[in-house]
Amino acid sequence: MDFDVFWHSAKALLDGRNIYFGTGGPDSSANPPLWTVLMAPLGLLEPLAAYRSFVLITLLTSLGYLAWMADELRLRVGWAVVGVGVLLLSSPLLGTLALGQMYPLLALGLVAAWVSDRRDRPVLSGFALGLVVAVKPQLVPIILWPLARRKWGMFWATLSSGAVATLVSIIVTGPRAMLDWLSYVGNRRPDGFWDNHTLPGSAVRLFAENNFVEPLAIAPWMVTVAYVLGMAAVVLSAIKARRDPEMGLWALVAASLLASPIAWHNYLLLLGPGILLLLSRGQKAAALFLLALQSIPPQWPGLWKDEGTTLAALALTLYLYILIAHWLAFLTHNEKTAREAAAPGAGQSVPAE
Repeated sequence: MDFDVFWHSAKALLDGRNIYFGTGGPDSSANPPLWTVLMAPLGLLEPLAAYRSFVLITLLTSLGYLAWMADELRLRVGWAVVGVGVLLLSSPLLGTLALGQMYPLLALGLVAAWVSDRRDRPVLSGFALGLVVAVKPQLVPIILWPLARRKWGMFWATLSSGAVATLVSIIVTGPRAMLDWLSYVGNRRPDGFWDNHTLPGSAVRLFAENNFVEPLAIAPWMVTVAYVLGMAAVVLSAIKARRDPEMGLWALVAASLLASPIAWHNYLLLLGPGILLLLSRGQKAAALFLLALQSIPPQWPGLWKDEGTTLAALALTLYLYILIAHWLAFLTHNEKTAREAAAPGAGQSVPAE
């Protein structure tokens, strides 16, 4: 479905029509005009050929950024095979390929920013980070990664690349497209749908009237509390980024998803590189636990849909617990271990036995 929406938007752009409304797709795109510009070449192909091409691109991208991350971390072969293999077969990636979503390309940008920073290339790192935010603005809290560390070159590169990419997309699609996108996303609200695992989305499901499950209680103010908690998670992750930059980026990505109004199960794909980082630092138990969680299919919580019980409401919120588990694993990772892993002569990683 997602690719169907993207393809119709791209086709509308090539035909000179509105790229958000009346495209002929099953829904409007929730992504800014930049994504439609990037998808435009696929609009030249027939839908099925375009979808197959996109799946091949995203599959190769997934293999590429995971292998790149494992190589950069100098993971032992056995653990690299386990980590990369499980992530390639994980539920978020398989779901992403089936629906034709963009998340592998975002993950590639995040890995590029992370590796470039590690190799002391702040401008290149900021360039990659800015493009990720320009394509998926709900990840904007990751801008705190360079800001919290006072890496001003990287910070300004992030803002510049994001702004330039956005400006180019406005020139190509016209200002009206940007206004249409802002209007569409501005009217979207969490509705309690079971696959939305953010704090605000889960608060709607648990504490407000919705069409999916009987809430635990009617307390709409809990949605505001959820947004506050999401912002607190972002702040804590920014502090983590200052103390431990390598793990801090992935904590910020997880916090961005927690704080967002809407983020689906497949967004967990973006956290895979952070799991490999845990493996490289010798945190095998935590990494294997997260890999197991990534393998849980989205149909599991869906089994409780329309049950109308307290247990059903809690079960439908499974992916919030999984996202929180990722965030806590990144946030609370032992800083002493991180410093030892980064120390000269440590081989860039703690060998995983």
